[in-house]
Amino acid sequence: MPSRPRTGSAVSAFFGMLAIAVVAGVMVAVAVTPAIALTGTTAKSGISAFEELPSDLKISALDQKTEIYAKDGDKDVLIASFFAQNRQVVKWDEISQVAKNAAVAGEDVRYYDHGGIDPLGIVRAAVGNLAGSDLQGASTITQQYVKNVCVQEAENQPTQKQVTAAYDVCTDASVGRKLKEARYAIALEKKYSKDQILLGYLNIAGFGGRVYGIESAAEYYFDSTAEKLTVAQAASLIAIVNNPQYLRLDVKDNWARNKERRDYILGVELKNRMITKAQYDEAVATPIATKITTTQTGCEAAGVAGFFCDYVYRTVLNDSAFGKTKNEREANLQRSGWKIYTTLDLKAERAAKKAMTAYVPKKTTSYNIGGAAVTVEVGTGRILTMVTNKDFSYTKGGTSSAVNYTANYALGQSGGWQPGSTFKVFTLLDWLKTGHTLNTVVDSNPGTVSDFTACGKPYAGIPYTYGNDTSDEGGYQSVLTGTAKSINGTFVHMAQQLDLCDIKGIADDFGVTPIVGNSDPTQYASFVIGGAYTVSPVSIAAAYAGIANEGKYCSPIAIEKVVKTDGSELAVPGSTCKQVVDPAVANAAVYALRGVFQGGTAGGDNTPDGLYEFGKTGTTDSAYDTWMTGTTSKAATSVWIGNNGSVNGARQNLRKVVFPGTTPCYSSGQGLASDARHCVWKDIQTAVNKDYGGATSWTAPEPQYLSGGAVQQQPDQATQTGTVPDVAGQSPEAAEAALVAAGYKWTLNGTTASSQPAGTVAGTDPAAGSQLPAGSSVAIQTSDGTG
Repeated sequence: MPSRPRTGSAVSAFFGMLAIAVVAGVMVAVAVTPAIALTGTTAKSGISAFEELPSDLKISALDQKTEIYAKDGDKDVLIASFFAQNRQVVKWDEISQVAKNAAVAGEDVRYYDHGGIDPLGIVRAAVGNLAGSDLQGASTITQQYVKNVCVQEAENQPTQKQVTAAYDVCTDASVGRKLKEARYAIALEKKYSKDQILLGYLNIAGFGGRVYGIESAAEYYFDSTAEKLTVAQAASLIAIVNNPQYLRLDVKDNWARNKERRDYILGVELKNRMITKAQYDEAVATPIATKITTTQTGCEAAGVAGFFCDYVYRTVLNDSAFGKTKNEREANLQRSGWKIYTTLDLKAERAAKKAMTAYVPKKTTSYNIGGAAVTVEVGTGRILTMVTNKDFSYTKGGTSSAVNYTANYALGQSGGWQPGSTFKVFTLLDWLKTGHTLNTVVDSNPGTVSDFTACGKPYAGIPYTYGNDTSDEGGYQSVLTGTAKSINGTFVHMAQQLDLCDIKGIADDFGVTPIVGNSDPTQYASFVIGGAYTVSPVSIAAAYAGIANEGKYCSPIAIEKVVKTDGSELAVPGSTCKQVVDPAVANAAVYALRGVFQGGTAGGDNTPDGLYEFGKTGTTDSAYDTWMTGTTSKAATSVWIGNNGSVNGARQNLRKVVFPGTTPCYSSGQGLASDARHCVWKDIQTAVNKDYGGATSWTAPEPQYLSGGAVQQQPDQATQTGTVPDVAGQSPEAAEAALVAAGYKWTLNGTTASSQPAGTVAGTDPAAGSQLPAGSSVAIQTSDGTG
């Protein structure tokens, strides 16, 4: 037979019920009739004790998802969201009346009649609880809102231990906690209207998992909005609030339970004339049908913009403008509800990714090659494109990676890449800045040298042994020719006439700073032609954009503006622009770098639009890393393709690697890995030029940056025809002056057998007396004296 309850338990239950009934009466008096002077010591003391409980509820801003946007034409397009709670706060008129009705019917049908608490409900729940039935709730919507505010604050604690402790306080089932909650509820209803509290409740309530608020719930479960919910959908969503774990709609096993609760809510709505009989009949006959629309958190959902998204994410984490500490910045990303508008051009980004995918495989079994490309707008530093040859993922391997090859370690976890001859531009700029000319002839032979100057003192580092790319690049060459053909010897001997620290200083001022490697210019001279240390493609692109901007460098930026939930803007760092070299020096450098596109090492890279383009190629020893960087007056693109590690302990010479399945774009007739940089660059720049345009000509360099004589015309600017002068027997320097005076460019083309004295000019090609358009190039051969 069943055991009899102990007398003590029955008595305790009786007095517990009596106490709660008294408390309920006190709360009625306080909430509904606070002005009535109650008589009786017990009542007075009860009211006094109750009113001594805290009533000043701190309501912080709700957690909302932070959204990152990019431009697609003139539209702002969402590319990624970050959130701890997937919530989008909406206004009163953005929630349908059917959703408001469902909330009241399902959670607190007397909501608009009581003063924040429902004493009858409290007594009913207390009787059930003390009788031994399941724990009963008696919370009004206002009380539930108070509890949710408490939980929200708990979840924002800095450590998990503190979160757990604070959460336990919010969910404590004690009478004391309930009384405090009731006190808050009563005070809240004296401060806010019923509609304001219901709105707060609908925005804060949890709907299962990380879905919070009626708007995100409508989007997640029905691909709809809170404003467009049907009667049945609204009731199903409010049903979830009662027990999210067992009633959420993204678990099909919950559907029958959800429908039961939904139909109960619909019945309450009908009974209280919130809906018509026809609406009720239609709603209860509607089967549960979801359209789950997942809002992924983080950059893996950003697709083609994944690496750029991660760059933005790391920018926020590393900059104190977004929070005092890294933990605070992370929390702001997850909870602040910011709208981050970025510089990314999605149309250009898609073209960049298409180009990279077309020419550089994501993965092969025989080699490990990486690719990166980034475009920076001239004059603003805005990053327009940022892609690699991988898909973005934090967890997947193989064809995916989270390492952003375009960036440095802090913003992309990349160790960077040796820039090769792309770095020579800084030696060229210092050469011009210090009064040297482009037509100066320089010893361009390979060798070993150590007589440099570093920081005003003799170079103390190890002797530097270097070679040229091909055997015909030796002899004496003008700086113009050395730049167009990217001759190592030319730039090493230029650097001997400069100060290594000044060269590095110019590179630093243009934002090209070391990531890893030997960066001390007093110890390592190889950096003058792109050795010694590594850099990032985004820094190279921004530097060349600075040269195109008449020597005014603007640091690269990814974030345009950040809008807070109240509509105001967060003060975020913009691009920092500074004049690094004089505009005249920059224009002279542009003139030399134009030769790279006009018969130089990027001779096939000109885009078909006719815009004026200039830049520099780069190839490191054994072609382990290859670069192509070029710019118009509007946008600069830098492409790196190289070894991303080794296979079986060896790196690959890209001149010996043929990419499978690629469409050759170069004259080699093969998909050579060393040619891929040109293919990728040309496709990206062609796409960018269509939208950003650019100049078709450039300001000519001032005469002192040539040889103090008349300005030479580039081949694509030729307008007159002249006669090639006879310079046989003259020194190379004298021949240079004569050709420049006649309006021609010139190059040294090695040494040949001749009866002229050794070291003098043997002859020219075209020969003396030839009719040739001004600005054309005349090749000079020196004599070995044996003819």
